[in-house]
Amino acid sequence: MNREGTCPVAHGPRGLPVIGDAIPYFKDPLAYTLRMQERDSLVTVRLPITFVQVTEPDAIERVLRVNPDNYRRGTLYQGFFGMMGSGLLTLDTDGWRGPRRAVQPAFTPQRVNGNAREAVAATRAVLRRWSEHAASGAVVDVAPELMDVSARVMGLALVGRDLSGTDYSRAAAIANKVIYTSTIKGVPALVPSFVPTRYHRARKWSTRWLDGLIRQVIEERRAAGEPGSDAAGLLLAAGLTDTEVSDNLRTLLLAGSDTTGQALAWTMYELARHPQARRAVEREVDEVLAGGPPDPERLGELPQTTAAVNEALRLHPPVWQFPRDAVEPDTLAGRHVPAGTTVLLSVYGTHRSPEHWPDPEAYDPQRFLNGAQDGRHKHAFLPFGGGRRMCIGKGLAMATLVTAVAMLSQRYRLRLPGTRQVRSGHYITLFPSSGLPAVVQERA
Repeated sequence: MNREGTCPVAHGPRGLPVIGDAIPYFKDPLAYTLRMQERDSLVTVRLPITFVQVTEPDAIERVLRVNPDNYRRGTLYQGFFGMMGSGLLTLDTDGWRGPRRAVQPAFTPQRVNGNAREAVAATRAVLRRWSEHAASGAVVDVAPELMDVSARVMGLALVGRDLSGTDYSRAAAIANKVIYTSTIKGVPALVPSFVPTRYHRARKWSTRWLDGLIRQVIEERRAAGEPGSDAAGLLLAAGLTDTEVSDNLRTLLLAGSDTTGQALAWTMYELARHPQARRAVEREVDEVLAGGPPDPERLGELPQTTAAVNEALRLHPPVWQFPRDAVEPDTLAGRHVPAGTTVLLSVYGTHRSPEHWPDPEAYDPQRFLNGAQDGRHKHAFLPFGGGRRMCIGKGLAMATLVTAVAMLSQRYRLRLPGTRQVRSGHYITLFPSSGLPAVVQERA
């Protein structure tokens, strides 16, 4: 959308005194996001926190790529510090470059291919469990098993440990809930931390679990005098303090593993709901892989599988929105943005914009095949963010997702019980709110 000149940002509903439009927002923030998008691609929202919701790709590109120095982490990121500390996600550019440079070698194509091979072993473990599910014919929640694929791959890549079958996924889920609640100033976070509410008990348990894991990794590496070549080792070798290493590892674990696991669950869910797309993936993996596991170097030969993953990422972006604060006044898509304005880049709203995605609610992997994306704005699809702060683990996440979807599709299908759709839960990440109950069926 191109606009001539400069005009004020459109206003959403003013809502009630003090709390603004908080009631309808918190009732269903995803639906609220789409309602505001129908008003305009830049809309001022009061909850009572005031921010500008942005779903215009031109504006998003300016914030992330064209003029990134004008946009800081800002007000809404304060809630991230309690769980992530000062790490790659929370630091602004002046403090971010050092850790990013240090850990970058862990995500080179060669290292990604090596770590992606762990996705084969991780998916084989799921296949063994699914053989039992298929034999029983029972409805089971397969989401935790899909999360274990990511927990193994990302755990080994980041801290040299297989985190599948541990409490890691639970700790990460709680951490994401805590971050979201404290970021939007939810009521549980306003209760003093010494009050033993369920929220504070869960928060403390998650913090202890994650800190204990990372502290043990750091102590073992320092005692051995050999930091290692994974993300933990690279951060240690860069001369960072234990606190800096811990903050960056916690950030990588929370930002990488949970998001990849949720994306895998959503992809398998959408394929279960759409037989035509599922059969296209099955034909491809049968022809290309001939019953064998995918090699990382051959994932490019699986465009249909990759498209199925990308379309699931479009409908269910793991990180569905993220904020920035304008340092100086700016113009975004023809709208004047004063200094100090919080802009909330809505990945969810952008991915479902009818201006850029015809029939946006439909699951259609063809959007990512045969050049269909060539004329699309590059920032209309940003499941991994954009610009210089694009997710460092994008390559490993995609390799893990395509590998797992291909291997699962070689042997099994999921049948969803009943006709009800799985509802989306929404903290920092989007997740199946009641898990992913399904019947695992062996392919004929």
